[in-house]
Amino acid sequence: MSNQYAHEAPYHPGYEDASFKNEVSPQIAELMEYRKMNARHLQFSNTIVQFCKSDLNHHAQQRQARA
Repeated sequence: MSNQYAHEAPYHPGYEDASFKNEVSPQIAELMEYRKMNARHLQFSNTIVQFCKSDLNHHAQQRQARA
């Protein structure tokens, strides 16, 4: 009787994708690369904005000191 159940159940519920844990589809891999690239661009943009803000504040303080 137990052999009959083994033939009827080729997988255990909950383990359907157990063999694919370390594999990523090409589309997901490409999407992850785009996200990493986007994060790098945003981080660099934020750095530029912070530099511009600090430079503007520095020049504004110099103008106030001269006045």
